[in-house]
Amino acid sequence: MEFILIIGVFQALFMAALVISKKNKTLSDFFLTALFLVVGLNIFMSFMEFYNRAHDYPYPAFINTSPPLIFLHGPLLWFYIKSLTSQHFRFRPVYLLHFLPFFLVILGLSLNLYFLSAEQKIEIDRHAAFQKDWLYPAVLAGVALFSQGYFVWGLLLLKQYRKKIKGYFSKLEDVDLRWLRFFLFLSVATYGFNSLMYILDYAFNLLPYGAMHLTAFVVASLFILVLGFYGLRQGNIFVSREIKIDLNRALEISFSSEKLETSEEQFIQKLLDFMKAEKPFLDPELTIARLADLLGSGPERLSAILNGRLNKNFFDFVNHYRVEEYKKQVLNPSNSKLSLLGIAWDCGFNSKATFNRVFKQLTGNTPGEYRQQVSN
Repeated sequence: MEFILIIGVFQALFMAALVISKKNKTLSDFFLTALFLVVGLNIFMSFMEFYNRAHDYPYPAFINTSPPLIFLHGPLLWFYIKSLTSQHFRFRPVYLLHFLPFFLVILGLSLNLYFLSAEQKIEIDRHAAFQKDWLYPAVLAGVALFSQGYFVWGLLLLKQYRKKIKGYFSKLEDVDLRWLRFFLFLSVATYGFNSLMYILDYAFNLLPYGAMHLTAFVVASLFILVLGFYGLRQGNIFVSREIKIDLNRALEISFSSEKLETSEEQFIQKLLDFMKAEKPFLDPELTIARLADLLGSGPERLSAILNGRLNKNFFDFVNHYRVEEYKKQVLNPSNSKLSLLGIAWDCGFNSKATFNRVFKQLTGNTPGEYRQQVSN
C-alpha cells in the first residue's frame, strides 16, 4: 500500500501541472492547483513517516509533519467551490482566518515535538507516545470537525448556487456541478469513517497507529484521482459565459405590496401570451436574458416578476411550458412513431434525466406512464 502513496504524490503533481497549464485559466483553477500541491505534499510527508518507521528513522525531520497539512484540505476545497459558485468572487483579507487552525497545529507541534532532538522524536514516534499527549486528541477532534464542517459548507454553497442558476438557465446539465456535489458526499462518508477510526482507536486502542495512518492517505491518493478527473474539465460559467444579470440581487428582489400594479399585470399578460404564441421554450439554450430581450424588457424585471409575482424561478417556469408542450405532442397522431425522448427533444428538452425528473415532479407520472394513460 505504501507504493500507492508514491503514485498518489506523482498523480497530485501531474494533476496540478495539467490544471495550471490550461489555456483559459480562472481563479478556480489556481485554487484547485494549490489543493493538488498541498495534498501531494501531504501524501509525500506521510510516505516519509512510513519510510522512517520501516528503515530505523533515517530522516527524523519528517516525523509527524503530515498532520498540519490536513487542515489545509478543507479551506482550499472551500475556496475552489466558492470561486466556482460566486458570480463576483474576490479574495478578502478575512478569508485568511480559514488558515488559522493550520498555524495553531503547527505552533502546538513546534512546542511539543518539532524542536526536540532527533533521538527524542524517534523515541516518541517509535512507541507512539504522542498519543498520550493532549495535542493528539485535540488534532483528532480538529480534523474531524473541520473536515466535515468544510464539506457540509461546500454542499450549502452548491445548494445556493443551484438556486441562483435556476433563475437564469432553462437547462442545467452543463452548469449544475453535480459531480462536485457527489464528491462532497463521498468526502463526508470517507473522511468521517477515517476520523471515526482514529477516535475509536484512541479510546479503545484498536489498531496500530501506522496502519490507520497509511489507510487514510491511501484514500487521499484515490480522492486526488476523482477530483482531478472532473476538476480538470470544469470551467467557470461566470467567466466563460456572459450572464447579463446579478444573480444575487435577483434572488433578493421583493415587492412592498402584494397587490399587482397595472404595469405588472400588463407585463405578466404579455409574457404569458408570448410564451403561448411564440413558444421560445422550444430553444433548449433559452436563458432569462434571451427571453427578456425577446420581450423588450430587462432580465432584472423579468426575474422580479417570475420570482415575486408568479412564485417560480426561470428554470421551473420554462420547463412547465415544455412539459405542457410534450403533453400536447403525445396526443398528436403524427408523433405516434416517435420515441418519448424524440418528442421531448422537440419540446425543448435536451437531457433525459432532466426531462424525466421535471415531468415526474409536475405531473406525478413518468413520461411513459402518461403516454400509456392518454393512449388508452
